[in-house]
Amino acid sequence: MTTLAKDEVIKSDILEEAAKLFRHYGLQKTTMEDIARAVGKGKSTLYYYYKNKEEIFDAVIRKEKNMMFRNIQESVSREESAVKKLEAFTRSKMREIKRMTTLYQVVASELKICNELETSIRRNYDCTEIEILKSILQYGVVTGEFPNYDQQDIGMLAFLLVNAQRGVETALVMDQKLDEIGEMMDFLVSILMNGIRRS
Repeated sequence: MTTLAKDEVIKSDILEEAAKLFRHYGLQKTTMEDIARAVGKGKSTLYYYYKNKEEIFDAVIRKEKNMMFRNIQESVSREESAVKKLEAFTRSKMREIKRMTTLYQVVASELKICNELETSIRRNYDCTEIEILKSILQYGVVTGEFPNYDQQDIGMLAFLLVNAQRGVETALVMDQKLDEIGEMMDFLVSILMNGIRRS
């Protein structure tokens, strides 16, 4: 095994064990010593790869988010119509959030304390979500499913969708009502597709 491959295995082990600890104890109560013990390495090994537990937490969140977006992209790509793609985006995102429930609650509650981490993580993944939604909306314009929005309107609509969904997600996670997420998001998509007024 090359040194680079060995480094990747060690980093992967660190993130896997750290994620378990963060889920169980939260960010504030987990120490570098706890992580080192769980991985079966000395603290010096952890410090070789990561400056502190916040950097490990950041890496854990990024790894989880990358997996989440891979799964979402796969769900979206399987659908034929823009409306179905939008529904697939929403539903698969909700499935992924449920999968990450405990860690997501740690992020929602403890990142208030870590503003730098929150800003960095959110900015990165806001952009990813917005780009996915923009591509779905552009596809819908091309197929004639959606009105002929210009690029600025598509960008604004994607931005509004991401932030509307996040508001619902955060409220339901904080109130521990994740079972309602699917229903709420289906309703949001329905309103988006059909409007509030009925003919």
